[in-house]
Amino acid sequence: MMIERILSFQAARFIIVGIAATLTDLGVSTLLLKIFGWHEMLCAAIGFAVAFWVSYFGHRFFTFHTFGNPFKFFLLAVSMLSLREVMIYGLTAVGVRGFVALFIPLCVVTMITFVISKYKVFK
Repeated sequence: MMIERILSFQAARFIIVGIAATLTDLGVSTLLLKIFGWHEMLCAAIGFAVAFWVSYFGHRFFTFHTFGNPFKFFLLAVSMLSLREVMIYGLTAVGVRGFVALFIPLCVVTMITFVISKYKVFK
């Protein structure tokens, strides 16, 4: 019972940090897209770079209260950025542009990141 409660609090904190990082990522990406009109892939990469730090420090100090493995976290983040960029490229190639091209891949990589972070990076 106690372990289930701890895990549910940890999951809630992970979601809070994930939402903060996602909103940071999406906010920065969208802002760059609207203000400068840059390609979605460039906007997503810059948004990712900013959100990476929100995510890492949030999970380190708030979600898991442990140092974790920063190298694994970086590899995970870069892998997810690569997957996200491939997805954005594919979506824009078939004519899906703008916010939708940013949002769909972001949701997919966020779910994958949760699972790998919980069981590999901050275990």
